[in-house]
Formats: sequence, structure tokens, C-alpha cells
Amino acid sequence: MIQLDNIEIKNYIAIEAFSDNSLLAVSAINLDTYEVIYANKVMKAIMADTSAKKCWESIYGQESQCAWCKVHSLLVEDPSQEYLIYENFNEVANRWYQLQDKIIKLQNGTNILISFALDISIQKESQSQLIETHVKLAQQTQTLLEVQKRLREQANRDPLTNMYNRRYFSDMAQKIIALAKRDKEPLSLLMIDIDNFKKINDTYGHSAGDEVIKLLANKLIGLSRESDISARFGGEEFAVILPETDIEHALIFAEKIRIDIEQNRFVYEAGEICFTISIGVDEFNPATDRVIDSSLNRADEALYEAKKSGKNRVCRFTK
Repeated sequence: MIQLDNIEIKNYIAIEAFSDNSLLAVSAINLDTYEVIYANKVMKAIMADTSAKKCWESIYGQESQCAWCKVHSLLVEDPSQEYLIYENFNEVANRWYQLQDKIIKLQNGTNILISFALDISIQKESQSQLIETHVKLAQQTQTLLEVQKRLREQANRDPLTNMYNRRYFSDMAQKIIALAKRDKEPLSLLMIDIDNFKKINDTYGHSAGDEVIKLLANKLIGLSRESDISARFGGEEFAVILPETDIEHALIFAEKIRIDIEQNRFVYEAGEICFTISIGVDEFNPATDRVIDSSLNRADEALYEAKKSGKNRVCRFTK
């Protein structure tokens, strides 16, 4: 490897690059032969074989031209560009470098590739650690959001049946009421209670009572439309809000639920448990009702009437 005595090439390399204290690894390659005609001390320290002829052998220890070589880009693809800056991992040095390549044409027509390489391994490691930190933070944030979502969902659910609870029912009811008023659509409400529930608990035990409650909850969810909102109000009492449903269709739906439960045979441990429900039905009046509680109270009165008149029946609210 000859000393750099060509004044044309020297003009393109800053004097600091020749210093032993230089941070830049500098090389000059004759593109007619691909031989390294100059390498400063920093470059020699990271070269694979300073005695090899071809640049890919001497600098990178490759058996053939480097796959990532930028010479073609500088000579053919866009010869008008002044220089090319890119990053590369040198496997010989096991370091990351930022390279600035430039091709100069000597007066004799020879193309010389001038390369300046700056070690950026520390920056790359910091960048990698920062990315890793961001990824971990993003994962933690996503996990936190999922936990918050589950907690919100749990706050809206009854723990025994996984149905919506009364608080969620009330919140959703107000939104459904607003839509019903805007679209001038009917809206009805069911209040449902298990008949003789205390007797079920006393006869079969509280575990059986819980299973009866869960059975009714599953039936309500299965028979309801996607737009309906079913909720457990507490104990053996449930409510269903029916958007776009007038009182007549609400009564038909309520009767369907009542018959389904009456005909059901619930197998529990060694025996069967048969039970019935009573249902009170009311239609929300947008002209006089401002909140769902008015309709709830009327449906509850209708439920009381169903209980008083023999149970296992559907009653509508009547003034």
C-alpha cells in the first residue's frame, strides 16, 4: 500500500485525517483495480488484511465484492450526487460506522473512491437501548390499557352472572332514551323476578340458587337481541330494556321468556329444579318521562301485580 503523495487526492482529504489522533478512518481506492492506495492509521487498525490487494479483501475480509458496495450507485445510478452517506456494520472490527463516500476523477482519468468512516457504535448501542426501552414502555402501556379495560368491564359486570349491573344499565338507558326521543321510536322495559326463590335456597341450598340465577341470566342473554340491554339488578331481580319496541311486542317477548323458563328442567346434582318467573312490562313515555327510573318504577309495579295475582305470569303496567 503506497503512501498518499498524489496532490489531487490530498486536496480532498482534510489534514486532520492524517493525524494519529484522527477520529476518522480514511481510505482511498483505485476503482480501476479496486486496490487500496491509501489508509490512515485509524483505517489500518480496523482492516482485515493490510497486505491484501482488493479493497473487499483488505478492509472487510471478503472473498468477493461487498454486496452493499456503493460504487455502482455513485458511478452509474446517480453520478451527479456529490457524496453518499450511509451506515454499515464492519464485522471484522465488530463496530458500526457512518461512512461518507465520494468519487473523484484524476486528471489521468482514474476514478478514486475516497471513504471517511466514523465509529458510531456507542450511538448505535444507545439508540438500540432507547428503542428497547420504547418497546418495553409501549408493551407496558398496552398491558396497562388492557388491565384498565378489564377493570372497567369488571366494574360494569355482575360477578355471579357476568351480566351488566344496574349502574351500567342506567348509564346505557339514558343513551338509549336519547336516541328513542330523537328518532321517535318506542322503548319498553321488563322487570323480572324469580318466583319462590327463597324456597329454592332453603330446599336445595344457596349454591343451587346461584345456579338458577345464572341459568336465567344465560336465557335472557340468549333470547335478547343484540340491541337489548339485560342486567342483574341484585338478588333474583333482572331488567331488560328493549329499544324500538312498543308495549305489545314487549309483552310478546316477555311471554316467550316466561314460557321458556317454565318449560326448562334444570338438572342440579341428583335431581331437577323447576322454577318460574314473573315479569312486569312498561313502555317508556318520551312525552312525560325524562329518566329511565319512571319506567322502571312502573314496570316494578307491574311485576308486583304479577306476583300478587299468582306468579308465573306477565303483567303490564296499568294506571
